[in-house]
Amino acid sequence: MASMVDKLRSGTVTTPSNLSRKLKVIGSGFGRTGTMSMSVALEHLLGGPVYHTGQFSFKMKNVCFHNASLDWTLDANHSAILATIKTWRQMLRLGAKPEFIQSSLKSLLAGYVAVTDTWGAALTPELLEAYPDAVVICTVREPNAWWQSWNDMVGMAAQPLMMKIMLCPLPVFRYFPWALDDLWRRFCGHYGISPPSPPTGKEFAQYHIDWLKRVVPPQRLHFFNVKEGWEPLCRILGVPVPDEPFPRVNERAAMRELAVMLTRMVVLRCGLVIIGTIASVLAMILARRLF
Repeated sequence: MASMVDKLRSGTVTTPSNLSRKLKVIGSGFGRTGTMSMSVALEHLLGGPVYHTGQFSFKMKNVCFHNASLDWTLDANHSAILATIKTWRQMLRLGAKPEFIQSSLKSLLAGYVAVTDTWGAALTPELLEAYPDAVVICTVREPNAWWQSWNDMVGMAAQPLMMKIMLCPLPVFRYFPWALDDLWRRFCGHYGISPPSPPTGKEFAQYHIDWLKRVVPPQRLHFFNVKEGWEPLCRILGVPVPDEPFPRVNERAAMRELAVMLTRMVVLRCGLVIIGTIASVLAMILARRLF
């Protein structure tokens, strides 16, 4: 079974070949609950591509670096990725028009058999309306383990303001901190929390579950722990249990790799800016002295 992380790292995430296929599963699990493992399992069981909303973070390394060169221009493919990220941000904003969200979701998810991870989870009510035949599967995890994993991931990142400053020099990545602001505002609006903020404790896991129980019809809502393996998931989907191990994706290692990559790119990009600025100043000084 192909590794989704390998696909994400290489920027070769599976894209739909048949755009007429409809979404069958809305993966409403919060991040760090096994959403990558769930995505790989769904691709296998449903025989089609799964839209994991964390894919942009990994695909962006091919935006910022083309091979080993310092080419920072965006080709048509990368410009399309940028447009997609901007669309997600517009959808996540509080007050976004329902008709815009509906049309955007149907365009972005055309041909995919499932959507998973945090950004999609934030739009669960809209996805329910757009895909009335889809089931909602929320991946869950023991609250303390989830919070430790989430906190570890947050620890790899800078504080929000510093992140905005650090990522500003990077094409496409510079839009992520602002999109995250909109994401947390939407989630906290769902949960009734003020002021809006990223998760601050293990209770957020329960906030999310309680919210889903309020907005998703009981007959369409399912909870699944990836530690349980194939059987519960196959029972939900009404498909045979595969004769192979359930996929176990090391999300933590993938996120650490991404953090190291981003740090390297920021240092290099800022270094080039500083060197360029110094060179320009020296050139101006030299020109004044000579002329």
